[in-house]
Amino acid sequence: MAIGRTPPALLTAVALVAVPAVTLPLPWWTAPRRPVVLSGTGPAVPGDAARWSGWEVIGTAGAAVLVALVVAAAAVVLLYARRGGRWAVAARVLVAVAGAAFVAAGVSVLAGWGSGAALGAVIALIAGTGAVLLAAGRTPRFLLGALLAVALIAVAVPVLPGGPGSGSDDRTAGPFVRIAELDAPQLRTGTAGLPASPEPRIVPLDGGVGIANRAGLAGVDPRGRAEVLALTPDAPPTTPGPSILGVDEGRVARWSGAEEVTVTGLDATDPVAVTVHGVSAASVVGPDGTMWLRSTGDPPGTARVLDLAERNGTQSAAGTFLPVVFILGPADSVPVDVTAVLPLRDGALRFVPQAAGVRLERISSGPAARAEVDVLAGGLDPSCGLTASGPATFLPHQSPLAVDAAGGVWFVAGDGATARLVRLDPSGALRAVPSPLPGPVGSIAVAPSGDVVLASLDPGGPALWRLPEPDSALGDLPAPPAGCTPSPAAVARPVTLVPVARAGRDSLGVPLGVDGRWAAGAPGGEVAVVAADGTRTPVGTRSDGMRGPVWPDGSGGVWWLESAPGGTPRTLVHATAAGEQRFAPVADPAPTGGADTFLVTDLGGRPPLLATPTGAFRIDGGAPVSTVEGRIDGGVVRSDGRGWVLADGRLLALDGDRVLGPVIDAGERRGDTTPVAVQLARGVAPAALALPRATVGLDGSGRPLVVSDDVVLAVGADGAVTVVAQDRRLAGLGLFAAEGGLMAYDTGDVLRVDLP
Repeated sequence: MAIGRTPPALLTAVALVAVPAVTLPLPWWTAPRRPVVLSGTGPAVPGDAARWSGWEVIGTAGAAVLVALVVAAAAVVLLYARRGGRWAVAARVLVAVAGAAFVAAGVSVLAGWGSGAALGAVIALIAGTGAVLLAAGRTPRFLLGALLAVALIAVAVPVLPGGPGSGSDDRTAGPFVRIAELDAPQLRTGTAGLPASPEPRIVPLDGGVGIANRAGLAGVDPRGRAEVLALTPDAPPTTPGPSILGVDEGRVARWSGAEEVTVTGLDATDPVAVTVHGVSAASVVGPDGTMWLRSTGDPPGTARVLDLAERNGTQSAAGTFLPVVFILGPADSVPVDVTAVLPLRDGALRFVPQAAGVRLERISSGPAARAEVDVLAGGLDPSCGLTASGPATFLPHQSPLAVDAAGGVWFVAGDGATARLVRLDPSGALRAVPSPLPGPVGSIAVAPSGDVVLASLDPGGPALWRLPEPDSALGDLPAPPAGCTPSPAAVARPVTLVPVARAGRDSLGVPLGVDGRWAAGAPGGEVAVVAADGTRTPVGTRSDGMRGPVWPDGSGGVWWLESAPGGTPRTLVHATAAGEQRFAPVADPAPTGGADTFLVTDLGGRPPLLATPTGAFRIDGGAPVSTVEGRIDGGVVRSDGRGWVLADGRLLALDGDRVLGPVIDAGERRGDTTPVAVQLARGVAPAALALPRATVGLDGSGRPLVVSDDVVLAVGADGAVTVVAQDRRLAGLGLFAAEGGLMAYDTGDVLRVDLP
């Protein structure tokens, strides 16, 4: 075989095809938009635009193929092309294919990533084209082959792992269309999908929606790729979720300090920097561009409003200078927690736990700065189910909320596979999307286009979904069924909740007496009794270092349980101002143990019974002795030794350690979870009620009380059971049997419960 010299054109082609291979570590794409950096209380400052190397935009697999082609082409040209014949043909083919591959890579970046192609992609396009032309020479068939190679590789490159086409694939689930995955490893413009961990929040933007997380805020483009708008390098100081609370008309509100909220622009040219300090709690930004705050010096039920568009320039003000929405909480509902509301121009929306399920309320400001409440949806009767009437529908759980331009409220109703996306019309009518949701929904927003956007933990992984043309996707719901009792009439007057002390942020905060005494915890396990005037008297220290619950002894001291590592054995401790008395440790008599065990309050100074899922036991003698059988859910013993316990859904009377018999017994209906108010409306006698979610206590005269949901039942000296009060504020409220009467604890307030 005759050996000549390698054609100069082929050597030049190899040199050209090697140039873009060298540029693979260099930037091939630069994000056209620079994010802003939100840090401290100053205005937004420009950040650095994201840059992607050739290895990243093409993907590791694609880049490896390109490098392999270049190496193969160079080896054949330099070692074998001079032999001529088939080797020369093979050399020209390999060079042409390598050049075509770089042309395809450059084209894929320009087409798949949009504007922002950096020098590396341009070099690949130009050098690859030159290499193809030089390798093809004047032979039409080589030129045609090179063009075909360009076309084939241009199709293949975008679908390689990590390539530019690996973003959203427009997957659908019924009427829901997936926008992007929520499992990207980092917040970076150009990343396929969005990062969502931890606790992502959908934020409506002027041009669509974005996801806020601890790292910042990113929108999503039509290809399912992230576009970072803002970075928050400082960790959120007051909440476990994102520091960004919302965006409205180019302004963003965020936590900037432990008790500071700052409003800045999303554009580095916007000089606004408005900081409100002394903020103890804040809501998200509502669709009207306002948010609700509570100042550190405000009563717990206070709400103030901050309008993101109202202030300009650089300002700093105390939260107490913001306009007040209301100071007093609603008289017929639970106190307002501003962190749990969605503000609107004329009030706010919130879900509130009730005797069964939740209800959706609209809060507004009433006379004398008191909050007023309108119930929009959520009845008490679980048998009603999902109906066309919002107030008659049973809502088992809270849901994220969103409001559309027409005032319709979007949320999720139902459980598990039966959960549906619903819209509550301003008239109170409820409609639902018939198709199942893609998965559990963690956040909802309405985009400026009107599409409803969901962040869902669907089986295929967390993702962002949209519901296009949402009104047309809704279907009618059935009318409330016969026998549905969503709003039973009140059968008694409400109680009076009288604040007697302020426990603040104490992690224990157990009321001990109607005179305002309460038990406080401290680091290291110290327990103290705090008088209403704030006088603190240490009574003992838990040897396990925990801040577990305590129970009053009826004469100024407290009882508690200590557990060894692993939960057993248990030690009963009596602590007073005079010191501690520790009983011998005993093995846990309940097989499950743990959080299901507690002490039955005994106000007679005797060692209390240990309540477990299998019964009540006396444990002060060194070994557990069974006293009452059945699951114990509550109980109290009066100073004279008479007691009452909830055992297996029945109220049993005790005399010392002797069980006298049932006082309230639903028989076969003991497991019924229907709210007591609904049972009463259906004609069930008080002594035959099922008692879900019940607490046992005493009134000021020592009369036994059972509070089940929002109804208070009293047991007379003759054993007769009567309804003495009904107040929906009691549902879910922490109630305690204490010295002198029934007590409650709510958001730091120690309350006395006075019966009508």
